[in-house]
Amino acid sequence: MNMLKINPDNPEPDLLNKAADVILNNGIIGYPTETVYGLGANALSDVAVEKVFELKGREKNKPILIIVAELDQVKKLVASFPAQAENLANAFWPGALTMVLEAAPQLSKLLLGGGNHIGIRIPASQICLELIKLCGVPITSTSANIAGKENPITAEEVFEFFGSKLDLIIDGGTLPSRVPSTVIAFEDNNFKILREGAIPYSKIQHVIGRFRYER
Repeated sequence: MNMLKINPDNPEPDLLNKAADVILNNGIIGYPTETVYGLGANALSDVAVEKVFELKGREKNKPILIIVAELDQVKKLVASFPAQAENLANAFWPGALTMVLEAAPQLSKLLLGGGNHIGIRIPASQICLELIKLCGVPITSTSANIAGKENPITAEEVFEFFGSKLDLIIDGGTLPSRVPSTVIAFEDNNFKILREGAIPYSKIQHVIGRFRYER
């Protein structure tokens, strides 16, 4: 297992290429987002997604979030993109907001946790954005911990959880908080917050008005 120290503000392309090679060969990496460290795999590969579940000890009925680099990618991975989702994307992407939308047919059913919706976001992390562009595929973004354990904010914590079970860990320094992304779900023109995280309910409400909030 390699640990690569990469500049989070100006990531080195040669180092990111090593991480991209791992992902495109169905390997698993640990990497920093702007919220917590995540487990990165090719989200279009059942083989890779299965490995993520096994590593985390995660139940198959729990979906896995994914990240992409551009809004056009999002729209190709979902069945529809409502006007309110567009408003939220304009307000908070790139950023710590995950939107749960009806998935397009080509997505791995493993990602969906037995349902038909996918959690997706564009992160505000240069490491993430450049890595996704190099891979050309969406990347899984479940937190790099064992199910039920604390969210990691350093590469060392990721190593403590998984050690040599990961093919590579990107060290992007210590992250400022263990708070994950906020998750909002869209279904049948209704929307509700499933998890209040880095972006508070009040800011989302300011963009799209009142809606359901499930604590």
